[in-house]
Order: sequence, then structure tokens, then C-alpha cells
Amino acid sequence: MKNRVVVITGGNGGLGKAVVQRFWNTGAKIIAPVTSEKSAAELIAFLGSEERLQTIEADLTDSASVKSLFSQIDEEYGRCDVLVHLVGGFWMGGDIDETPFSQFEKMIRLNLFTAFLCARSAFGMMKDARSGKIFTVAARAALELPAGMAAYTTSKAALLAFTESLAKEGAPYGVQSNTILPGVIDTPANRKSMPEANFDNWVTPEQIAEVILAMAQPGITEVTGSSVKVYGKS
Repeated sequence: MKNRVVVITGGNGGLGKAVVQRFWNTGAKIIAPVTSEKSAAELIAFLGSEERLQTIEADLTDSASVKSLFSQIDEEYGRCDVLVHLVGGFWMGGDIDETPFSQFEKMIRLNLFTAFLCARSAFGMMKDARSGKIFTVAARAALELPAGMAAYTTSKAALLAFTESLAKEGAPYGVQSNTILPGVIDTPANRKSMPEANFDNWVTPEQIAEVILAMAQPGITEVTGSSVKVYGKS
């Protein structure tokens, strides 16, 4: 992966930092969109270096901002080899009659619209290069569709369908698109919200990062349209 151009959205989150670290360790050039200078500083401090890391402020829910982001990437690097789209949100909710439209809309905007906007720009660059890899992160709930989570599960199931469609569009151009489906991720926030759970059964951010990195290797050219379950021991 040395000198490969890898765009990682959501790089300052619990999963994002693990993915950034893992790709950075391979010698890849990392572009991490951030929401503020503070977020950029936190990510730089986490890595302990600015070498091969570029942070760019962008609003990934805004079409113009995303276009500007990828135009800058194209101008500076001339390519995007890998997009790992980790931006998203979670809302437990309740029955559908108790779900505010604003929350439903928020889940669609965070989990689907951001993926569409980023993938659209990255796909164009990859299509021209006739090579590239796009990863999205849905959730186990996108397949199992538990009750009381309609806003969240709908957005993640739509993301899964979007990525599968993207895989078919990209196949003639050598652009691979795959979805990672984690179970419960072992993060401080999840431990705090589920203190009685057996944390040993959860999948760690580092384990998910390893899966993504393995699939991102240049020699892996025929895996596309896959939904990869990373459930840990649960």
C-alpha cells in the first residue's frame, strides 16, 4: 500500500482512528476529511505525525463541499486509489409512530447521503483511472432489521443496496465496491451504553481495520459487491 492515495472519512472516530493507523502504517498517503481544526489536531496527535497525512475541512453532507474536497485531492494527487467511508450515525429510536421525521431524515443524511456524495466523486476519479476500491460500513442490523430501529436500519440497508449497485457500475472499469457489516464494535461509547454486555464477544476497531486493509490490497482485484460480516464472537 506504500504511496497509495487513501481517503478515509470519519477518521477521527473510534473505528476511524484504527483504520487510519492501519493504513498509515503501510506507507499509504492518507487524506482525512475533518469537521474542524480541533478534529484535525486530534487526529495528528493520535498518529504522532503529519507525515503522509493530510486533513481537509469539509462538510460531507453538503454536495458542494464534497465536490471541492475531491477536486482538491485530484489537483494535488491526481488519483484516489481507495475510499474508506466511515462517516455515519446511530439512533436507537423506538416504534415508528414515535420516530420524529427529523431523526429519520438525519439517519438517511448521515448514513446514506454522505456515502453517495463521497462515492460519486471518488468513483469518477477511479473510473477514469480504471482502478479503485470503495468501502462502506453498514451494520449487522442492515440484514437482521430489528424492531424499534427503523430510521437506523433503513439507512444502513439502503447503504448496503447502494454499494452493491455501485459494484455493478464499477465492474467494467476495475472499480471494486464492498460493504463491511460489523456487529457491536468495542468502543468506549458502546461500553458505556451497554455496561452489562460481554465485551469479549464484540469486534474491535482494529479487527475491522485489518479486514478492510486486506481487501484494499492492490492484488485483490476480483472481490466486489460483497457484504462482509465482521461480527466477532456474537
